[in-house]
Amino acid sequence: MENVFEKLTPDDLTPDLRMLASVCGLDLIKKMLLNFPGMNFYVPRITRLDNFLGKYMIANQMRPIKELARELSVSEQFIRTFYRNRIKSDKK
Repeated sequence: MENVFEKLTPDDLTPDLRMLASVCGLDLIKKMLLNFPGMNFYVPRITRLDNFLGKYMIANQMRPIKELARELSVSEQFIRTFYRNRIKSDKK
């Protein structure tokens, strides 16, 4: 049986899928269409990935806050608040 998704080209895609294909590749889009038809995806900002942020900041705790903020595309205040909240939750 022929896989109809193999015939897809970027011109066949909607603008949002075309944007994803330009970053992730057309093969990924084909797999998404095949395996997740009709599903909606939400791509969160990195600031919503608390486990990742906690591990990353612990591994880089000796680096300047300004540098971490720039790498993560967040404000220095966000880093300070995250550290403060993390310390409070660790004490509980």
